[in-house]
Amino acid sequence: MKTKQAYATLPHVSGFIDWLAAELDSKTLFNHQYVDRRSGNEWSCDSLFNAYESYSWSFPGNARLAYNTGSCSTSNAKALEALRQDLLAAGTDDTLVLQAATDVMAWGGVTARNVGWLKANKVGLGRMIQEVKIALIQKDPDAPVLRSKALRFNAGMTKIYSLICPDFLIYDSRVAAALGLLVVNYCKAKGLTQVPSALCFPWACAKENENVSAPKRRNPSTGTLQFTRLRSGAHHARWNMRANWVLSQVIAHQAAAQSPFQQIDAPANALRGLEQALFMMGYDLGHAGQVSNG
Repeated sequence: MKTKQAYATLPHVSGFIDWLAAELDSKTLFNHQYVDRRSGNEWSCDSLFNAYESYSWSFPGNARLAYNTGSCSTSNAKALEALRQDLLAAGTDDTLVLQAATDVMAWGGVTARNVGWLKANKVGLGRMIQEVKIALIQKDPDAPVLRSKALRFNAGMTKIYSLICPDFLIYDSRVAAALGLLVVNYCKAKGLTQVPSALCFPWACAKENENVSAPKRRNPSTGTLQFTRLRSGAHHARWNMRANWVLSQVIAHQAAAQSPFQQIDAPANALRGLEQALFMMGYDLGHAGQVSNG
């Protein structure tokens, strides 16, 4: 697609891909730690793959789809595969798509508002999701369906499209935070004082009480390296596709051919593993450096 090629040729896109592919297994660049607010335990990793190895997402079981509750990468991979097959089998049948999509929201812990919207928009839901799917597969952010004001594209819907589109990652606030952190490392390595516009992956706040005593940091901005806020709809869809493109190219890069990410077994794959590594790192970026309040 012309749109994909246009993004690929923007300044620093190929440079970031080359850099990250070469540093993908670095044991020095991606040391990270934080305190899990629920358990009170400290989480840490010494590499991106180590972050993947420590992946944890607790999800409820689903008797209809025959998977049990779990939290590790293996159990999540099985649940996601069952959800993916269910979504694909639903086709454009609104009732089946509603049921499948609702189960995805339950897995992702994002039923609030999302399920209500899905139910309210049941009529035509199957066809709408298929139209968005086609535009995403064609990597065309300017497709009318992706520019429509009626488009719902948020942390919930990205989970649905990550299951029915090939090489499509979940772009939520945690993944966005960690991807921004990688860009900060790239900028520092290259002596850049501004975040290149093509790498300015937008961030979103964690869902938590405004008065929480220890808020989680999801804004990767530091000093003059500033990132913008993520907006739902077309903005989210466009940057989700850009993140897909960049990280897919990193995984496919010759410099990453021997990375342990390549050894991840089906039904998961290297891209899903990298997404899960970023998900874990992006829980809290910590408070080092000067962070913008914007």
